[in-house]
Amino acid sequence: MLSGDALQDLYRSHAIELLHFARRRVGTQEAEDVVQDACLHFLQRSSAEPINNPRAYLFRVTANTAIDQLRRSKTRRSHQTDDDIELNSLDGARDCGTATLVFQLHAALAELPEVQRQAFLLNRLEGLTYVEIASRLRLSVRTIDRHILKAIAFLKKQLGEG
Repeated sequence: MLSGDALQDLYRSHAIELLHFARRRVGTQEAEDVVQDACLHFLQRSSAEPINNPRAYLFRVTANTAIDQLRRSKTRRSHQTDDDIELNSLDGARDCGTATLVFQLHAALAELPEVQRQAFLLNRLEGLTYVEIASRLRLSVRTIDRHILKAIAFLKKQLGEG
């Protein structure tokens, strides 16, 4: 498992290269999101088991995240819902491109109650609609709406955005 400093160094060493890599796959507008999502996935995964080649793994995760992003974009275009809530306050934070934000977000997500975290991540990272999340978690759409709203409020507060 990589230490926090080693992970920051890895990110700093490859952030620009990862961004160019992602841009070739999803375009300029979504590349930063892909890299941030890939790093978040890397953070979650690196604590589970050791990774022999962190750089190669980070690029593989970025490639997979780019594919997922393209799929989500295609799905969103064909199935736009009124339930989609934007987390605008985090958009500006993504622009800074620092590993610090990823670490802060990861820590804040870890503090959320399990159901709120699941609902939020299913919506934000996997692009599921509230209806799909409600079905998966066996909760009502209204309950999912409340969980995601609470998660957004908490994350804004934790990241100094609210």
